[in-house]
Amino acid sequence: MDGWLVTVAIKEDGDDDDDGYRHITYAVAVANPSKAAKLAMRDSVAKGAMVNRPLEAAMLQSLGWEAGELAVVHDDDIDPITSRPRHH
Repeated sequence: MDGWLVTVAIKEDGDDDDDGYRHITYAVAVANPSKAAKLAMRDSVAKGAMVNRPLEAAMLQSLGWEAGELAVVHDDDIDPITSRPRHH
């Protein structure tokens, strides 16, 4: 099983300027980059996503992840992140 790092941008409520976005980066344990982007968008309710880079299967397996799991690895609003992987 391989995976992807995926970043989504969510428009902040009430912000009319171009800087009013919140960025969230996910680690997604899905081999297909299109499906990984769709899972991240569904989880975050974003309308678009950017697939950043592949994640190696060995790394995901060492974390004990199963296919279809995802977790937030960075969120502009929350730091540090302590989320657990979710299965979708």
